[in-house]
Amino acid sequence: MPPKDGKVEVRLETLRALRRGELPAVTAEALRLWQEGHQPADIRVRRAYLRNDKIESVEDERKPLPMEQRPLAARMITPKGVALKLHLTLLFAAQCSAKPGKAWKNPYPVEPTPQSDHSWMGLTATIAKYRGPGIQGASVATNKRRQVTEALKKLEGLNLIRPTKGPGRGRQGFHLLHENGKSTPAAGVPYVVPTDAEPFVEVPREFFTEGWVHVLTTSEIAALLMWLDALKYDWMPTADPSLFVTRVTSAVRQGAYGLGREAYETHQQLDAFQLLDVLRPEKRHDDGKWQKFAQDSSDLACHRVALTPSGFSRDAGEVVQEVLQRRDARGDWSRPPFATRRYWKIVLRKPERGPDDQREGGLSDLDLERKHGMVVDSLE
Repeated sequence: MPPKDGKVEVRLETLRALRRGELPAVTAEALRLWQEGHQPADIRVRRAYLRNDKIESVEDERKPLPMEQRPLAARMITPKGVALKLHLTLLFAAQCSAKPGKAWKNPYPVEPTPQSDHSWMGLTATIAKYRGPGIQGASVATNKRRQVTEALKKLEGLNLIRPTKGPGRGRQGFHLLHENGKSTPAAGVPYVVPTDAEPFVEVPREFFTEGWVHVLTTSEIAALLMWLDALKYDWMPTADPSLFVTRVTSAVRQGAYGLGREAYETHQQLDAFQLLDVLRPEKRHDDGKWQKFAQDSSDLACHRVALTPSGFSRDAGEVVQEVLQRRDARGDWSRPPFATRRYWKIVLRKPERGPDDQREGGLSDLDLERKHGMVVDSLE
């Protein structure tokens, strides 16, 4: 039996408590918010929120980009904080109420009131550990209030919200600011829903209404945003006309998205959750290591990633708990034994150079892939 992973055990315990507690009510409120509004199929998130315009230089994986040079989404990767999750929920609520190109004035209080239909506390899922009989309810409420308060302070510090009652008083109300990072404490840019002409990624609405925003880690969420962006703006065809994939090199991951190796490796979890289909080159292991590795080898290809159809339309808590239980028991990130995989019959390898593809001073490996597509071989 593989050794236990303490982090997985804690996450599994937390998720079970969340599912027994407020997660069903929180996801039900998100669905009601969506049903009462414009019912967008996807939530638009501007690229500047998750990707730098310029790819910054990062020489060593052990020396990542300074925090101030990372995109806003990457700055909110924390083990316990809910700032990233809360902010994405703000964007979801805004786009349920306002159409593209329209401003949105936050109508909801942080804490529930008799007059409000929704509240940010009601749209956020957190847990508190049991501290003894008779005080569990208070501990849950107090812990949740503290986490939401800390998240609002973080968002204010990143100039993503502006408290209406003065600095540091976000719990008393706030305005949502533009997510492109251009606001300052002296001049906030009001939030407007992205228009078709703007560069943005599309997050399926089920990410919110099925609870994924609450049960994924912030590293998994930031990586998911990266993959959604790459699949929209840097996709590649393959020899199979129905299959489109993307790749993210180490330089782009670190310099553009501000994500470290740990965030990148969450592709294993996202694949196990059946949100992404990860296609591995034929000589690369699941952990990213290579068979017969050579520094000058021409076949060092990155994983290719495709979006799993309808992956978000399932109950997030149920899916993630089942995967975590299997990870805790077996020690690997894997799908259920009989889970369907759209691309399970194929392997990826680089296309061979033809007579017109010059080896010296001609097409790079990436150009070759774009010209011919990755080779898709059937396993049958």
